[in-house]
Amino acid sequence: MSSKVSILGLKLPTDPRWVKLAAISLEEILTDHAFCEQKAATSAISLIQRYPDRARLVDELAPIVTEEWGHFRQVPR
Repeated sequence: MSSKVSILGLKLPTDPRWVKLAAISLEEILTDHAFCEQKAATSAISLIQRYPDRARLVDELAPIVTEEWGHFRQVPR
């Protein structure tokens, strides 16, 4: 059995029903996606601010902040 990976790195094919629904309101989906990326980054920042003395936590979360904020910036607005 071969493992096919899409250009987006998806491990499973996208359900065609979802594609049809997404096409109806792509702007809303992108807005929601941007919000989720922003929330992930700010949640990680909040944890870093709340527990600055926990070096391992800060070390693990700091790259996540960078990654999620980068994703937020990539979402078309």
